[in-house]
Amino acid sequence: MSDYEVIKNPDNDLWSSFLSNFTEGNFRHSYEYGEIDKKTFSSLKVVRLAIVKKREFNEYLGIIQGEYSSYFGFGMTLIVMMGPLVNGKKDNSLTLFKHLIRELENYCRENKVIRIQIRVPVNWDMDKVMDDLGYTEVTNLSNYVVDFRNGIDYLWNNISHNKRRNIRKAIKEEVEIYESHDFEDLKKFYSMLEAAKDRGGFSIYPYCWYDACWELYPEELSRVFLARWRDEIVSGVFTVIHGNTIYGIGAGSYKEGWKVRSNDIMHWKVMEWASEKGYTKYHLGLIPEPLPIKGSNRWGIWKWKREWKGNLEKMHVYKKVVLPRYKFISGIKELVQSGYNHLRQFI
Repeated sequence: MSDYEVIKNPDNDLWSSFLSNFTEGNFRHSYEYGEIDKKTFSSLKVVRLAIVKKREFNEYLGIIQGEYSSYFGFGMTLIVMMGPLVNGKKDNSLTLFKHLIRELENYCRENKVIRIQIRVPVNWDMDKVMDDLGYTEVTNLSNYVVDFRNGIDYLWNNISHNKRRNIRKAIKEEVEIYESHDFEDLKKFYSMLEAAKDRGGFSIYPYCWYDACWELYPEELSRVFLARWRDEIVSGVFTVIHGNTIYGIGAGSYKEGWKVRSNDIMHWKVMEWASEKGYTKYHLGLIPEPLPIKGSNRWGIWKWKREWKGNLEKMHVYKKVVLPRYKFISGIKELVQSGYNHLRQFI
Protein backbone atom coordinates (compact mmCIF):
# COMPACT_ATOMS: atom_id res chain seq x y z
CA MET A 1 0.00 0.00 0.00
CA SER A 2 1.30 3.47 -0.89
CA ASP A 3 2.39 5.82 1.88
CA TYR A 4 1.07 8.75 -0.14
CA GLU A 5 -2.28 10.26 -0.96
CA VAL A 6 -3.17 12.64 -3.78
CA ILE A 7 -5.48 15.57 -3.08
CA LYS A 8 -7.70 16.95 -5.84
CA ASN A 9 -8.53 20.68 -5.81
CA PRO A 10 -5.84 21.49 -3.23
CA ASP A 11 -5.84 24.51 -0.94
CA ASN A 12 -4.59 27.79 -2.42
CA ASP A 13 -2.57 28.82 0.64
CA LEU A 14 -0.89 25.43 1.03
CA TRP A 15 -0.13 25.40 -2.70
CA SER A 16 1.52 28.81 -2.56
CA SER A 17 3.37 27.88 0.63
CA PHE A 18 4.81 24.81 -1.08
CA LEU A 19 5.93 26.86 -4.09
CA SER A 20 7.71 29.31 -1.81
CA ASN A 21 10.21 26.55 -0.97
CA PHE A 22 11.67 26.97 -4.47
CA THR A 23 13.81 30.04 -5.11
CA GLU A 24 13.55 29.61 -8.89
CA GLY A 25 10.52 31.37 -10.33
CA ASN A 26 7.78 29.18 -11.80
CA PHE A 27 4.94 31.60 -12.55
CA ARG A 28 3.07 29.16 -14.76
CA HIS A 29 2.76 26.69 -11.92
CA SER A 30 1.41 29.29 -9.51
CA TYR A 31 -2.17 28.95 -8.29
CA GLU A 32 -2.99 32.42 -9.62
CA TYR A 33 -1.81 31.56 -13.14
CA GLY A 34 -4.41 28.81 -13.40
CA GLU A 35 -7.12 31.15 -12.14
CA ILE A 36 -6.09 33.87 -14.62
CA ASP A 37 -6.29 31.47 -17.56
CA LYS A 38 -9.58 30.01 -16.33
CA LYS A 39 -11.13 33.47 -16.07
CA THR A 40 -9.89 34.42 -19.53
CA PHE A 41 -10.75 31.33 -21.59
CA SER A 42 -14.26 29.99 -21.11
CA SER A 43 -13.54 26.49 -22.46
CA LEU A 44 -10.41 26.00 -20.35
CA LYS A 45 -10.25 23.59 -17.44
CA VAL A 46 -7.50 23.71 -14.82
CA VAL A 47 -6.36 20.55 -13.05
CA ARG A 48 -4.42 20.71 -9.79
CA LEU A 49 -3.17 17.77 -7.75
CA ALA A 50 -1.08 17.75 -4.57
CA ILE A 51 0.62 14.78 -2.94
CA VAL A 52 0.90 14.32 0.82
CA LYS A 53 1.81 11.63 3.29
CA LYS A 54 -1.30 9.77 4.33
CA ARG A 55 -3.19 11.61 7.06
CA GLU A 56 -0.78 14.56 6.90
CA PHE A 57 -2.87 16.93 4.78
CA ASN A 58 -1.31 20.22 5.89
CA GLU A 59 2.06 19.77 4.21
CA TYR A 60 2.37 19.17 0.49
CA LEU A 61 5.26 17.07 -0.81
CA GLY A 62 4.59 17.82 -4.45
CA ILE A 63 2.19 19.54 -6.83
CA ILE A 64 1.20 19.43 -10.49
CA GLN A 65 -0.95 21.87 -12.48
CA GLY A 66 -2.23 21.38 -16.01
CA GLU A 67 -4.75 22.95 -18.39
CA TYR A 68 -6.85 21.70 -21.26
CA SER A 69 -9.79 22.68 -23.43
CA SER A 70 -12.78 20.49 -24.24
CA TYR A 71 -14.44 19.93 -27.62
CA PHE A 72 -17.20 17.47 -28.53
CA GLY A 73 -17.25 16.36 -24.87
CA PHE A 74 -13.56 15.38 -24.87
CA GLY A 75 -10.48 17.09 -23.49
CA MET A 76 -7.87 17.49 -26.22
CA THR A 77 -4.36 17.89 -24.74
CA LEU A 78 -3.68 18.52 -21.07
CA ILE A 79 -0.54 20.68 -20.89
CA VAL A 80 1.76 20.79 -17.87
CA MET A 81 4.45 23.47 -17.89
CA MET A 82 7.50 23.15 -15.65
CA GLY A 83 6.10 20.37 -13.49
CA PRO A 84 5.49 18.29 -11.50
CA LEU A 85 7.30 20.00 -8.62
CA VAL A 86 8.36 17.81 -5.70
CA ASN A 87 10.22 18.54 -2.49
CA GLY A 88 13.50 16.74 -2.99
CA LYS A 89 14.47 17.18 0.65
CA LYS A 90 11.85 14.73 1.84
CA ASP A 91 11.12 11.12 0.92
CA ASN A 92 11.91 9.86 -2.54
CA SER A 93 11.52 12.68 -5.08
CA LEU A 94 11.36 10.34 -8.09
CA THR A 95 8.59 8.33 -6.44
CA LEU A 96 6.61 11.51 -5.80
CA PHE A 97 7.22 12.71 -9.36
CA LYS A 98 5.95 9.47 -10.88
CA HIS A 99 3.01 9.25 -8.49
CA LEU A 100 1.74 12.69 -9.48
CA ILE A 101 1.99 11.96 -13.21
CA ARG A 102 0.19 8.64 -12.85
CA GLU A 103 -2.59 10.31 -10.90
CA LEU A 104 -2.85 12.95 -13.62
CA GLU A 105 -3.27 10.16 -16.17
CA ASN A 106 -6.03 8.67 -14.03
CA TYR A 107 -7.73 12.07 -14.06
CA CYS A 108 -7.53 12.07 -17.86
CA ARG A 109 -9.12 8.64 -18.11
CA GLU A 110 -11.93 9.63 -15.74
CA ASN A 111 -12.60 12.92 -17.56
CA LYS A 112 -12.05 11.80 -21.17
CA VAL A 113 -8.90 13.80 -21.82
CA ILE A 114 -7.13 12.29 -24.83
CA ARG A 115 -3.44 13.14 -24.34
CA ILE A 116 -0.93 14.78 -22.01
CA GLN A 117 1.96 17.10 -22.86
CA ILE A 118 4.56 17.79 -20.16
CA ARG A 119 7.36 20.34 -20.48
CA VAL A 120 10.28 19.37 -18.27
CA PRO A 121 13.50 21.40 -17.87
CA VAL A 122 16.52 19.52 -19.19
CA ASN A 123 18.48 20.18 -15.98
CA TRP A 124 15.93 18.18 -13.98
CA ASP A 125 17.44 15.08 -15.64
CA MET A 126 14.11 13.25 -15.94
CA ASP A 127 14.64 11.57 -19.34
CA LYS A 128 14.67 8.04 -17.98
CA VAL A 129 11.74 8.72 -15.65
CA MET A 130 9.58 10.02 -18.51
CA ASP A 131 10.61 7.08 -20.69
CA ASP A 132 9.67 4.65 -17.90
CA LEU A 133 6.26 6.32 -17.72
CA GLY A 134 5.71 5.79 -21.46
CA TYR A 135 6.23 9.37 -22.67
CA THR A 136 7.81 10.27 -25.99
CA GLU A 137 9.95 13.36 -26.47
CA VAL A 138 8.45 15.28 -29.41
CA THR A 139 10.41 18.54 -29.46
CA ASN A 140 12.52 20.96 -27.43
CA LEU A 141 11.98 24.56 -26.39
CA SER A 142 14.19 27.06 -24.60
CA ASN A 143 13.41 29.91 -22.24
CA TYR A 144 15.72 32.88 -22.76
CA VAL A 145 16.75 34.15 -19.33
CA VAL A 146 19.10 37.00 -18.43
CA ASP A 147 20.92 36.34 -15.16
CA PHE A 148 22.11 39.28 -13.08
CA ARG A 149 22.88 37.52 -9.81
CA ASN A 150 26.42 38.98 -10.02
CA GLY A 151 25.01 42.49 -10.02
CA ILE A 152 23.84 44.94 -12.64
CA ASP A 153 27.33 46.37 -13.22
CA TYR A 154 28.66 42.93 -14.07
CA LEU A 155 25.78 42.45 -16.54
CA TRP A 156 26.44 45.86 -18.13
CA ASN A 157 30.04 44.90 -18.83
CA ASN A 158 28.97 41.60 -20.40
CA ILE A 159 26.10 42.56 -22.71
CA SER A 160 27.04 43.18 -26.32
CA HIS A 161 28.76 46.39 -27.38
CA ASN A 162 25.81 47.14 -29.67
CA LYS A 163 23.36 46.85 -26.77
CA ARG A 164 25.36 49.28 -24.61
CA ARG A 165 25.58 51.71 -27.52
CA ASN A 166 21.80 51.57 -28.04
CA ILE A 167 21.12 52.20 -24.35
CA ARG A 168 23.50 55.17 -24.30
CA LYS A 169 21.75 56.56 -27.38
CA ALA A 170 18.36 56.29 -25.65
CA ILE A 171 19.74 58.08 -22.59
CA LYS A 172 21.15 60.84 -24.79
CA GLU A 173 17.77 61.21 -26.50
CA GLU A 174 16.14 61.51 -23.05
CA VAL A 175 13.91 58.46 -23.32
CA GLU A 176 12.11 58.20 -19.97
CA ILE A 177 11.09 54.88 -18.38
CA TYR A 178 8.41 54.62 -15.73
CA GLU A 179 6.52 51.78 -14.02
CA SER A 180 2.79 51.67 -13.44
CA HIS A 181 -0.15 49.63 -12.22
CA ASP A 182 -2.72 52.00 -13.72
CA PHE A 183 -5.35 50.60 -16.08
CA GLU A 184 -4.90 53.45 -18.55
CA ASP A 185 -1.23 52.51 -18.83
CA LEU A 186 -2.23 48.86 -19.25
CA LYS A 187 -4.31 49.91 -22.27
CA LYS A 188 -1.37 51.87 -23.68
CA PHE A 189 0.85 48.81 -23.31
CA TYR A 190 -1.71 46.59 -25.03
CA SER A 191 -2.09 48.90 -28.01
CA MET A 192 1.68 48.60 -28.59
CA LEU A 193 1.52 44.83 -28.16
CA GLU A 194 -1.15 44.70 -30.86
CA ALA A 195 1.04 46.85 -33.12
CA ALA A 196 3.91 44.40 -32.64
CA LYS A 197 1.60 41.47 -33.37
CA ASP A 198 0.41 43.05 -36.61
CA ARG A 199 4.00 43.61 -37.75
CA GLY A 200 5.32 40.22 -36.70
CA GLY A 201 2.32 38.00 -37.35
CA PHE A 202 2.50 36.22 -33.98
CA SER A 203 -0.31 35.46 -31.54
CA ILE A 204 -0.80 37.30 -28.24
CA TYR A 205 -2.91 36.96 -25.12
CA PRO A 206 -6.24 38.82 -25.32
CA TYR A 207 -6.52 42.04 -23.34
CA CYS A 208 -8.79 40.34 -20.81
CA TRP A 209 -5.89 38.02 -19.80
CA TYR A 210 -3.81 41.00 -18.66
CA ASP A 211 -6.85 42.52 -17.00
CA ALA A 212 -7.47 39.26 -15.12
CA CYS A 213 -3.80 39.11 -14.14
CA TRP A 214 -4.03 42.56 -12.51
CA GLU A 215 -7.18 41.50 -10.74
CA LEU A 216 -5.96 38.13 -9.43
CA TYR A 217 -2.18 38.41 -9.08
CA PRO A 218 -0.71 40.45 -6.17
CA GLU A 219 -0.49 44.11 -7.19
CA GLU A 220 3.05 44.48 -5.85
CA LEU A 221 4.18 41.64 -8.17
CA SER A 222 2.72 42.86 -11.47
CA ARG A 223 3.22 46.09 -13.40
CA VAL A 224 3.93 47.60 -16.81
CA PHE A 225 7.09 49.46 -17.71
CA LEU A 226 6.62 52.12 -20.37
CA ALA A 227 9.08 54.18 -22.42
CA ARG A 228 8.16 57.80 -23.15
CA TRP A 229 9.92 59.97 -25.73
CA ARG A 230 8.93 63.55 -26.58
CA ASP A 231 5.77 63.16 -24.49
CA GLU A 232 4.65 60.06 -26.42
CA ILE A 233 4.55 56.46 -25.13
CA VAL A 234 6.56 54.40 -27.62
CA SER A 235 7.37 51.06 -25.90
CA GLY A 236 5.90 48.89 -23.18
CA VAL A 237 6.37 45.55 -21.41
CA PHE A 238 4.04 43.73 -19.01
CA THR A 239 5.84 42.06 -16.11
CA VAL A 240 5.06 39.71 -13.24
CA ILE A 241 7.36 38.48 -10.48
CA HIS A 242 7.56 34.96 -9.14
CA GLY A 243 10.33 33.61 -6.94
CA ASN A 244 13.63 35.16 -7.95
CA THR A 245 12.45 35.92 -11.49
CA ILE A 246 10.77 38.82 -13.26
CA TYR A 247 8.86 37.72 -16.36
CA GLY A 248 8.35 39.89 -19.42
CA ILE A 249 4.95 38.62 -20.57
CA GLY A 250 4.35 40.54 -23.75
CA ALA A 251 6.21 43.56 -25.08
CA GLY A 252 5.37 45.97 -27.86
CA SER A 253 6.35 49.26 -29.41
CA TYR A 254 5.52 51.86 -32.01
CA LYS A 255 7.96 52.42 -34.84
CA GLU A 256 8.43 56.03 -33.73
CA GLY A 257 10.57 54.85 -30.83
CA TRP A 258 12.88 52.58 -32.76
CA LYS A 259 15.33 55.26 -33.84
CA VAL A 260 16.00 56.21 -30.20
CA ARG A 261 16.26 52.55 -29.07
CA SER A 262 13.37 52.75 -26.63
CA ASN A 263 13.05 48.96 -26.40
CA ASP A 264 16.66 48.49 -25.32
CA ILE A 265 16.60 51.03 -22.54
CA MET A 266 13.15 49.91 -21.37
CA HIS A 267 14.26 46.31 -20.81
CA TRP A 268 17.55 47.50 -19.31
CA LYS A 269 15.66 49.64 -16.78
CA VAL A 270 13.46 46.64 -15.92
CA MET A 271 16.61 44.68 -15.08
CA GLU A 272 18.09 47.58 -13.11
CA TRP A 273 14.87 47.88 -11.13
CA ALA A 274 14.69 44.12 -10.53
CA SER A 275 18.31 43.93 -9.41
CA GLU A 276 17.76 46.75 -6.89
CA LYS A 277 14.78 44.82 -5.49
CA GLY A 278 16.88 41.67 -5.03
CA TYR A 279 15.63 39.60 -7.97
CA THR A 280 18.21 37.79 -10.08
CA LYS A 281 16.66 36.74 -13.39
CA TYR A 282 14.72 38.32 -16.26
CA HIS A 283 12.64 35.91 -18.32
CA LEU A 284 12.40 37.06 -21.96
CA GLY A 285 10.18 34.30 -23.33
CA LEU A 286 10.55 31.21 -25.46
CA ILE A 287 13.03 30.51 -28.24
CA PRO A 288 12.18 27.69 -30.69
CA GLU A 289 14.44 24.75 -31.44
CA PRO A 290 16.40 24.63 -33.65
CA LEU A 291 17.56 28.20 -33.12
CA PRO A 292 16.52 30.73 -35.79
CA ILE A 293 19.04 31.34 -38.55
CA LYS A 294 19.83 34.57 -40.37
CA GLY A 295 17.11 35.37 -42.90
CA SER A 296 14.39 33.36 -41.12
CA ASN A 297 11.19 34.90 -39.76
CA ARG A 298 12.36 34.83 -36.14
CA TRP A 299 15.96 35.86 -36.71
CA GLY A 300 15.41 39.50 -35.74
CA ILE A 301 13.96 38.84 -32.28
CA TRP A 302 16.55 36.12 -31.61
CA LYS A 303 19.39 38.46 -32.60
CA TRP A 304 17.94 41.16 -30.32
CA LYS A 305 17.61 38.78 -27.36
CA ARG A 306 21.01 37.16 -27.59
CA GLU A 307 22.74 40.56 -27.31
CA TRP A 308 21.72 40.47 -23.63
CA LYS A 309 24.10 37.52 -23.21
CA GLY A 310 21.50 35.47 -21.37
CA ASN A 311 21.09 31.72 -21.03
CA LEU A 312 18.99 29.22 -22.94
CA GLU A 313 17.17 27.20 -20.29
CA LYS A 314 16.10 24.19 -22.32
CA MET A 315 12.98 22.08 -21.89
CA HIS A 316 12.09 18.67 -23.23
CA VAL A 317 8.48 18.43 -24.46
CA TYR A 318 6.98 15.00 -23.81
CA LYS A 319 3.66 13.60 -25.00
CA LYS A 320 1.58 10.55 -24.21
CA VAL A 321 -1.77 9.47 -25.61
CA VAL A 322 -3.85 8.40 -22.62
CA LEU A 323 -6.98 7.44 -24.59
CA PRO A 324 -5.66 6.11 -27.93
CA ARG A 325 -9.04 4.95 -29.23
CA TYR A 326 -10.24 8.57 -29.21
CA LYS A 327 -7.28 10.09 -31.07
CA PHE A 328 -9.53 10.62 -34.11
CA ILE A 329 -11.55 13.17 -32.09
CA SER A 330 -8.58 15.50 -31.79
CA GLY A 331 -7.91 14.99 -35.50
CA ILE A 332 -11.43 16.20 -36.32
CA LYS A 333 -10.97 19.21 -34.06
CA GLU A 334 -7.68 20.14 -35.77
CA LEU A 335 -9.32 19.78 -39.19
CA VAL A 336 -12.22 22.02 -38.20
CA GLN A 337 -9.82 24.56 -36.67
CA SER A 338 -7.60 24.66 -39.76
CA GLY A 339 -10.66 25.19 -41.95
CA TYR A 340 -11.83 28.01 -39.71
CA ASN A 341 -8.42 29.66 -39.82
CA HIS A 342 -8.38 29.38 -43.62
CA LEU A 343 -11.86 30.93 -43.84
CA ARG A 344 -10.82 33.84 -41.63
CA GLN A 345 -8.33 34.93 -44.31
CA PHE A 346 -11.28 35.93 -46.49
CA ILE A 347 -13.50 37.57 -43.86
